[in-house]
Amino acid sequence: MRRITLVLLIALPICLPAQHAKPGWQHMSTITGELSVPNTGTQQTALLVADLDQDGINDFVITERTSTPSVVWYRKSGKTWDRFVVDNSPLRIEAGSAYIDIDGDGDLDIVFGGDVGSNQVWWWENPYPDYNKERPWVRRTIKNAGARKHHDQLFGDFDNDGKPELVFWNQGANQLLIAEIPPRVKEVSSWEFDTVYTYSSDGQMWQRGEYPAWKGINEHEGLAKIDVDGDGILDIVGGGRWYKYLGNHKFQVNIVDASYTFTRSIAGQFIEGDRPEIVLVAGDGTAPMVLYAWENGTWTPSILLEKVIDGHSIGIVDFNQDGHLDIFTAEMNLGHSENPTARVLLGDGKGNFSMIEILTGFGMHESLMIDLDGDGDLDILGKPYTWQAPRIDIWLNPGKE
Repeated sequence: MRRITLVLLIALPICLPAQHAKPGWQHMSTITGELSVPNTGTQQTALLVADLDQDGINDFVITERTSTPSVVWYRKSGKTWDRFVVDNSPLRIEAGSAYIDIDGDGDLDIVFGGDVGSNQVWWWENPYPDYNKERPWVRRTIKNAGARKHHDQLFGDFDNDGKPELVFWNQGANQLLIAEIPPRVKEVSSWEFDTVYTYSSDGQMWQRGEYPAWKGINEHEGLAKIDVDGDGILDIVGGGRWYKYLGNHKFQVNIVDASYTFTRSIAGQFIEGDRPEIVLVAGDGTAPMVLYAWENGTWTPSILLEKVIDGHSIGIVDFNQDGHLDIFTAEMNLGHSENPTARVLLGDGKGNFSMIEILTGFGMHESLMIDLDGDGDLDILGKPYTWQAPRIDIWLNPGKE
């Protein structure tokens, strides 16, 4: 059994060790008026980051399900970000998002799914280059019938046909669904779906951690993509499993951890060589962060963090630029923890990690460590779910000394 070691390097709010980055991160916030408030709502459900305007700098999108505008995007302008409306209609948008050029016009379009109050999944047509701050984008439907709740979406070529598919969970149907982009996508009101996987809500095995009462029995979530078995075809990871395409619209379901289905998922080569590793953590609830390594046919778990409280933000980064994969993770602030923490776990490529506590006291939901100002280093985009919403925070990395 492989041994994983975790070392705590430092625990300082917004102060990083000099060997990784110099002090002086620039903090900008809607609280201080440096960023425009997205709306007047109290439940910011989703965050998406992509270069929507093709200027080489990432933009970001925020959704809200209790107020309008329900979807807004932010575009870098000088030393701040300008806010643009994407959708002014009230929409019950759930967490999760995806982006790709859906209509083949060369720009990135965006996808969000409905929550427990909606049976719809939508896509918005990017109007590049004709942007207006108050003019909404055209919204079209991907799914407009059937069961409700669609937490997590993902694009990828999972059947090796050279074209991307959309994969998404439909929790109300207990299903993971996949759909090709229709050839005349602007003319259809619903895409055609195949079922990747169906799970039962009759019962579940013992689950890692503790969860909120609203979690469904055996409920699944979380999506990532990677070639798990090295056959050259992208596989789907989510719900404590990975899914291999067999042909003829069929997938093989492979268990990673059936006791950890209600989780955020990432997958990457954290231990260099052989199959990639899978990392799971509960986005809602109190549970460990677990790394699973493939060893002689068994996904062997190693605990990276014993206790993560509502760890709804997780991503793969190379924070110290040493060529080895690191993990960014952050906790929400739902009143379950007095000190929600954002961390980076620095990997050495051999399965060992050194932990840096970067931020404390800020609620994070679907937050990201990503380059926001185009200077090549990793910044932090913080979006809470309900904590002090509406709110957005940005921490700009000053770069290496």
